[in-house]
Amino acid sequence: MKSKISFLLIILSIFLSINNDCFPQKKELDLKIVGKWELLFSKDIEGKLVKNEFSGKGYIETFTKSGQFMIDPNYLRDDMKRNGINEPLDYASIPTFSWKSISDGVLEIQTGQGNQQIRYGFSGDTLVFGYPNGNTKYLLKRK
Repeated sequence: MKSKISFLLIILSIFLSINNDCFPQKKELDLKIVGKWELLFSKDIEGKLVKNEFSGKGYIETFTKSGQFMIDPNYLRDDMKRNGINEPLDYASIPTFSWKSISDGVLEIQTGQGNQQIRYGFSGDTLVFGYPNGNTKYLLKRK
C-alpha cells in the first residue's frame, strides 16, 4: 500500500514536470482555478503538439475551494499500465494534494514530496499552465 502511494507521488512529480523555485509566499486561492478542468492538449517548447499515449484522453484535474487538487484516476491507471503494472488501481489509495496561488500567476501544488510551483494564466475558459521546461498544458473548464 505504501509503495503504491509512493509510486503515485512519483507519477505526480513527473506529470507536473515542474521545479521548486522560491517565490514569495502569499497564501490564497485564485477562485478562477476552482472547478474541474479537462486536458485539451499540451505543446512543447517549440509550440508543437505533444502526442503520446496520454493525448486525447480528456483527463480531468480538479481544484476545490478548500484547496484540494485531485488527479484523474484514469490517468493514474493508464500510467500504471504504461509502466507494466497490470493490477487494478486501488482508488482509496489515490492521494489528494493541496494547492494555492502564491503570487500573481504562480500556482503551488503541495505533495508529500514537497512544494512545486508552475505559472498559470487564462485564455477565455481555458486554463494554461506554463512549465519551466517550456512546455504548456491547456485545460478547458468543465461546466
